[in-house]
Formats: sequence, structure tokens, C-alpha cells
Amino acid sequence: MPGISSFSPFGDSRAACSGGAGIALTHLLTLGSLLSFVMGAVYQLESVAFLIPIASEQAAKWNFWLYAVSTAGLAASMAAWWNPGLLLSGAAATISIGGYAGIVSASLKKAPNRDAMFRFVRSAHVYLPLAVTVGWLLIVAPRVPGLRNWIEALLVTHIVLAAGGFFTFLIIGFSFKLLPMFTLSHGFSVRLRDWTFGFAHAAIWLIILGAWTHVAPVTVLGGIAGLATFALHLFHLREILAKRLRKKIEPTLRAVIVAGAAGLIGSAGFILAPGIRSPKVWAGVAALYLLGWMTLAVMGYAYKIVPFLIWTRRYSQRAGKEKVPLIGDLISPEQPRPVLWAFAVGLIVLTAGIAWMQSWAAAAGGTVVSLALGVFCFHLLTVVDLGKIGREMRGND
Repeated sequence: MPGISSFSPFGDSRAACSGGAGIALTHLLTLGSLLSFVMGAVYQLESVAFLIPIASEQAAKWNFWLYAVSTAGLAASMAAWWNPGLLLSGAAATISIGGYAGIVSASLKKAPNRDAMFRFVRSAHVYLPLAVTVGWLLIVAPRVPGLRNWIEALLVTHIVLAAGGFFTFLIIGFSFKLLPMFTLSHGFSVRLRDWTFGFAHAAIWLIILGAWTHVAPVTVLGGIAGLATFALHLFHLREILAKRLRKKIEPTLRAVIVAGAAGLIGSAGFILAPGIRSPKVWAGVAALYLLGWMTLAVMGYAYKIVPFLIWTRRYSQRAGKEKVPLIGDLISPEQPRPVLWAFAVGLIVLTAGIAWMQSWAAAAGGTVVSLALGVFCFHLLTVVDLGKIGREMRGND
């Protein structure tokens, strides 16, 4: 629920925010929206993808409240740039996210198959606590003499571990299961997945090494590894779609493919790194990766995952015994099309406006992205049905 509702305030602020407010809104998107949604989805998808239970549901429930409170406190402290709040909320968020990663990792130990999907998902949950730990170090760095001169390197490390390490590994890993499931694809090739895994790890650590050593060729090599990762990811998606039984590709799954292309373009930025001196250009690349790859991929899969999980929870036990809605009745497969198109067009305008320092274009693109995110929230909230979710939460579900 926080993951769905937190999209809207980020979008309403558009690209005009800077300073503490801009940092707060970025983390409201990544922590309040994307990570919150992903955490809940992973708990549910573990049983579907790996055929394993959650290691401790009680611990997950308590950890949720710690996460919700610490994320709200962290966002508010960032907006006001209140140092005591940053330290306290940052430490609490670090503990909470570490707890989530620990619960998932403990659950994964029971997985019967250790295939590419398993390795991607497990690696994602190693990178996540590393990313938030580095994020907390960023808060204390100005007061620690040994870290004060390395704030820029710490910032790059934090972003790369979170966006490239956690979200990218998780999306690619679960794509191996979700895309075949939603397209009824069988018999596709699984070759080169180990290469994708290797290139993805290489990209993370080469870019981080380049940030700490200031050796441009190392960063370029990281960009090449990232480019190879997304090229192979798109190759895997094409292989899956080529063997699908459902001939029509729904708009939500097309969005996942477009998101992969955005990740490919974003990775190319690191290859051009030595020639990019403008912070605005880097801000455009970051927006493309954050919104074009991570957010669009999550939106595309969310339109499929949320109705599936809601239907499974509310209606699967009654199916065949009485008349129940179909998954397609919860939300039409065509309903997300204008939302995803609007988001993609708005993102292109927003990215171009940031990169070329055209505030009117950034504002226009941000407005369209805002509206698309708002409608996306509305769609998923209608699927969840707030009236029913309250009764289900009171029932300790």
C-alpha cells in the first residue's frame, strides 16, 4: 500500500525540485514506492517462483512497520535536511532493509533449484544492504575526517549498488519467471544467462572502482559490461517471446521490453563518461535509468502481478465452486496502454529537458509523468480495493 500511494507525490513535484526536497523526493520514489512495492511482491513471489515459504512471516510483519516509520522519517528529515533525523531514521532504515534482506536470504536457502533466477535474486539481496549501509555512511561522512573527501565516490557507490545492484538484478532475475508465466512461453533457450550474470556483476564493480580511482577507462569498461548485460537481457526477452503461446503481447509486457531498452541507453552513458562534463547531462542519464528502466519495468510487472496476487488471495479457493471474477475482470489488459504511453513520452521530454537545460521541457515532461503515475496509482488501488484490504489486514493477513 505505501508503495502504490507514494508514487503520486513524487510525480507531482516534477523536475523542478532541487536540494533537500529533490533528494527527499528521489528517496520517496526509490524507498517509499519502488522498494516498498518490491519488498511486498518478493515475499509473495518467493512461493510462486521458488516454491518456498517465507522464513518468518511474523518477523516480516514487524519489519514492515519499522521500514514504514523509518522511511517516512528519512524523507521528512531529507526535506528539511535535519541531521539528527537523518542519522536516526537512516540507521533505522538500514536495520529494517537489512532485516528484509535477511528474511529473504533465509527463505532462499530452502530453494530446491539454484538456477540463474536464484543467483540474480540472491545477489540482489546482497547488494541491497550494502547500498543502504553506504547511504548511511553518506550521512555521517561530513563529520568523519577519513570519509569527508570521498563523498562523491560514496554517492556513486550508493547509487550503483541500489539501482544497478539491487533493482537491476531483481528485475532481470524475476523476468526469467514472470515473462514466461504471463505469456505462456515454453521451450525457450536459457543459454547465455550465466554470461548475463557475470557481465552484470562486472558492471557494478568496474563502475564503483572507476569512481574511487578516477581512472576513466575503468568506468568505460563498466559501461561496456552494463551495455552487454542489457543487450543479453533483451536477447533473453526475445527468446521467451518467440516461444510464447499467447500471440498477443499485452501493453504491460511491451513496457518491460521498452524498460530494458532504456537501461541499455542508460548504460551507454558510462561508456561516454570521459566526455560528459555537464552535471545536467548526468542528471538526464540518471532520470532515464531511474524512471525509464526501474520504474517502467516495475509499473509493467505491477499491472500483472497485483491483479494475480489479489485474485489468488481472494478468489482462487472459490473458483470452480461458485462464480468469481476472472483476473482480467479486475483490470482490463488494454487499460494500462494510455498510461504507459503517456509515461514513456513524458519521460523522453523530461530527460531531454534536463540534459539540454530546457526548464519548460523538463516541467512539461514531468507533468505528463506525474499524471501517468497518478492514474497508475488509481488503477492499482481499484484492484486492491481499499474496503476489502482493511478487513483482510485486520484478519492478520
